[in-house]
Amino acid sequence: MTIRKERRRMKKRGRRILAALTAVLLLAESVSGTGIIADYPGTIYAETQRSAIVNATTLNVRSGPGTGNSVVRKLSYGAPVTVVGQETASDGVLWYKLQFTAGGKSMEGYASSEYIKFPVSYTTDPQFEAYMTSQGFPESYKESLRVLHAEFPSWVFQVQNTGLDWNDAVNNESIVGANLVSTNSLSSWKSTEYGAYDWNTGKWTGFDGSSWVAASRDIVSYYMDPRNFLNEIYVFQFLLQSYDGAHQTREGLQSLVSGTFLEKSTGQGDGNPPSAQENQEGQNNQQDSGQNGSDGGGTPLPPGQNYGPGMDMGSSGNISQNAPSGDAAQSTPQGAGGQKPDVSLEGPSAVVSARETQVLALPNVEYGPGMDASVITGDSTGASETSPVPSGQSYVDIIMNAGAQSGVNPYVLGAMILQEQANGTSGSISGTTAGYQGIYNFFNIGAYQTDSMSAVTRGLWYASQAGNYGRPWNSIEKSILGGALYYGENFVSQGQDTFYLKKFNVQGSNLYKHQYMTNVEGAAGEGAKLSRAYTDAMKKEPLVFKIPVFNNMPEAACPKPETTGSPNNKLASLEVEGYSLTPTFNKDTESYDVIVNPSVGQISVKAGTIDSKASVSGTGTISLQSGNNTVSVEV
Repeated sequence: MTIRKERRRMKKRGRRILAALTAVLLLAESVSGTGIIADYPGTIYAETQRSAIVNATTLNVRSGPGTGNSVVRKLSYGAPVTVVGQETASDGVLWYKLQFTAGGKSMEGYASSEYIKFPVSYTTDPQFEAYMTSQGFPESYKESLRVLHAEFPSWVFQVQNTGLDWNDAVNNESIVGANLVSTNSLSSWKSTEYGAYDWNTGKWTGFDGSSWVAASRDIVSYYMDPRNFLNEIYVFQFLLQSYDGAHQTREGLQSLVSGTFLEKSTGQGDGNPPSAQENQEGQNNQQDSGQNGSDGGGTPLPPGQNYGPGMDMGSSGNISQNAPSGDAAQSTPQGAGGQKPDVSLEGPSAVVSARETQVLALPNVEYGPGMDASVITGDSTGASETSPVPSGQSYVDIIMNAGAQSGVNPYVLGAMILQEQANGTSGSISGTTAGYQGIYNFFNIGAYQTDSMSAVTRGLWYASQAGNYGRPWNSIEKSILGGALYYGENFVSQGQDTFYLKKFNVQGSNLYKHQYMTNVEGAAGEGAKLSRAYTDAMKKEPLVFKIPVFNNMPEAACPKPETTGSPNNKLASLEVEGYSLTPTFNKDTESYDVIVNPSVGQISVKAGTIDSKASVSGTGTISLQSGNNTVSVEV
């Protein structure tokens, strides 16, 4: 924090005025983690350094070639790296030596070549160039689209001209409560606006339970900027979601749900709540499937933590400890199994505060995808610890039928359920939650926290009522079909026909409202899951992607914020010994006047911080000169 103090001579009485103590906020941050990599004798340095990107949702970068070496950093999909050498590990696998920047520092490490992707070489396609121009894609979109076109020439990219000013759109989506992040996120992902953060205590306000806090403007900008997601995985958040029976097959859906609780099928249960023995078996199976990795196992991600593209998993201690230990993670819920050994798949009414900061009243915002209901399901709900099994048919059959009846791509429905329910142990779908036995809500529709109900209970209350969309949802099939009909009628048919538009409603007459989820990472996470449903052969089909464009966008894509540590750089006290500040000290006041006599040659400035870990400079004994004086105090 910078504080300036001026002293100026008054014409009357010959007094001097010590004026303008001005506060300029500086972020006090702490960046942890450094990597020191020794050169290995067997390293072969490439004649020319090659630029590349990470080709896994989360990639372990290690201190040496081979999974036996320590992890020095975790990089996410699309993170830029430079390959400076290569070495074959003892098991015969080729590893690349990488240089990259993380947390503002230049680092080095090794990663399996399987998860490093070099840019696609292509020749300019005049027809495609003319098409992009005719569509109205800005230049900053075109390079990524060229790469996608080179790999998938049948794909169709359509501009969605929102007609909205970029800054206006981001400001509206940054209203406190409109977008949330996990409480374990980096501090720069969390909003410090009033209503979101208590400067006196250094605590963030919980929304929809204590596991979620308001998202910062910087992270909202990152996830709203389509240019950050124009790659073969995350572009699927822009895929049009209408039903197409000729191309959306049972086999494709089976590919999406492979290794998840949605793989369960007929013959594995009767649709009734599981017995104690079945519960225990489910727990054992979940432990086996969720913790196997080439590094000897690892703890699955906590429910509801879906880490989107660009998030450095090593930047937060909590996240690092809970991350899978395999060398790459690519987008499935906790407990998913059946993957190759070294890969674990992971993903309003407004009120005005005293500072005229808008805050959303969350009871009118649905819990939504990514806000895994099991996060806030306590033992008192009677939630099962194993996922339910449909009676008489498989999840795949139920979802395929729901897609056909609702007009929604069944792959989209599957991705939504997985984003919502993680490993399937939520009280929303257990059928055993106290007071709502036999009731299911697979899409968390109507699930939000109130003064008297948790989000899970509120969602089950909605599902238990007689009404439209086939309620009450007293079976797995009725819940999935009813949720699909609800989504098709209220979102897809209303123009919110991509995951992006479902999350960020930047179309139609109800802008920035009627948004299905509050998790800022939700659209990206669902897009990553959806991409798994499309095999290489299916990706040759003419898939249609609708990509938003805004007016007055920044020249380059908005960067992902990477800083962490306490953001609290406010003063708890400020005084000039022997003199009064005008106005009286307040942590939010940025300028003060102090009057001293002309004969005063020095003063003593004292300041204290709210956060005990913050440091202050510029205080102490200050010599004064004739005329105006400025003193800067920096936190």
